[in-house]
Amino acid sequence: MKIISFNISGAFAAFRDPSVTTNQMAYYIPSKSAVVGLLGAMMGVRRDNALGELYSKEYLDFFATTKVGIRVDSENLNKVVFYTNHRSLKEIKTKPVKKELVENPSYTVYAILDQTDDLMARLKKREFVFTPYLGHAYCPATITDPQLHDGAKSTNSKHKTRGVILDESEPFSTDFEFACEEADEGTIMIERHLHHFFKNGSLQKKVMRHWIPMGGMVKTNDFKSTRAISEFYKLGEEAICLY
Repeated sequence: MKIISFNISGAFAAFRDPSVTTNQMAYYIPSKSAVVGLLGAMMGVRRDNALGELYSKEYLDFFATTKVGIRVDSENLNKVVFYTNHRSLKEIKTKPVKKELVENPSYTVYAILDQTDDLMARLKKREFVFTPYLGHAYCPATITDPQLHDGAKSTNSKHKTRGVILDESEPFSTDFEFACEEADEGTIMIERHLHHFFKNGSLQKKVMRHWIPMGGMVKTNDFKSTRAISEFYKLGEEAICLY
């Protein structure tokens, strides 16, 4: 299996939490939808072409055949908070709105997709149809270090990884036995994302936990729960969770 990886970084990232409508809260890592949108933008896959359907068939086909993984490369992920004044449409007055940005983000993105050769050629030449950015147009991204890996799907139940792990267990299930047995002076961060995925040929969404190793390698215990959306792939001595 051919797996593409590349580093993406910038001064700021603004991956918004869609559950917060008034204030603009930012995630520390991009969701799968954000990463797939980034890859599609670089290759010219248009999300939609007219008013009406939110997603074009071209984009849905691209989403359905693409798996992504993320690794945080930043030593520290910090947020900067600021306020802007928005004018109300109901009353003649302004209201301060809170905004967040992640400072100096750096990620490694992993991807399995049908258009491997096209994406790899664009990454090497840095020739993209649309300019890549980190969540918002005022957060331009720098793309470096494109690589092509030979990855094999892991049949193991224990893994060592620096990458984000998708938690597919139910909110109150105890079957998911992820544990940090060993960390190289690192920590684990948890974010709940609205995760989009295909099931039975249709796009579905569900809020899922994402376990994010920060600053070191971690080990996992046995996964008793069935992994229906995500898979682990071996890249040398390390594994990466693709979903």
